[in-house]
Amino acid sequence: MRQPFYNNNANIKMTGSIIEAYTFCPRQAWLMSHQITGNQYNEFLAIGRLISEESYKSEKREIITESGKIDIIKNKNNEFTLIEVKKSSKFLETAELQLLFYLYHFSKKGYKVKGEIRIPKEKKVFPVILSEQNRNKIETVIEEIQQITSKSLPPQVKYTGKCKNCSYLEFCWS
Repeated sequence: MRQPFYNNNANIKMTGSIIEAYTFCPRQAWLMSHQITGNQYNEFLAIGRLISEESYKSEKREIITESGKIDIIKNKNNEFTLIEVKKSSKFLETAELQLLFYLYHFSKKGYKVKGEIRIPKEKKVFPVILSEQNRNKIETVIEEIQQITSKSLPPQVKYTGKCKNCSYLEFCWS
């Protein structure tokens, strides 16, 4: 059985951020997986950081694991709730895949886990469960990303409406 968190061909570590990037743009996921960082001064990244820092201040924040940075982790009776904080529900499916990756990773290590996506600005909370269907979904996404990131060159540039706000804009359209 293949190791799900590393691309054996290129020794690339899979993270929740790469999963998230892939749902926006496979090229962005390739760049990120090859340690190429987008513009960290991008206003949309700054807004996301601010919302993350200012929301839920009383809870333990941004826990770094081998699968990525998780915004909040709660433990109640040895059941962990992994929580992702997002600025809007506009890309809810993207947030769900990222969180499913974290749930998948923790469950592989034997932890009992569930998840939540929190949108403080909208006062919404979306539960996320690692069902068998969701497990299959995230395994498929991991395989697709591994195929892309194992290549020596990134996927071709393909313009979408998301490009104008992307922190990787200069790597595609300069």
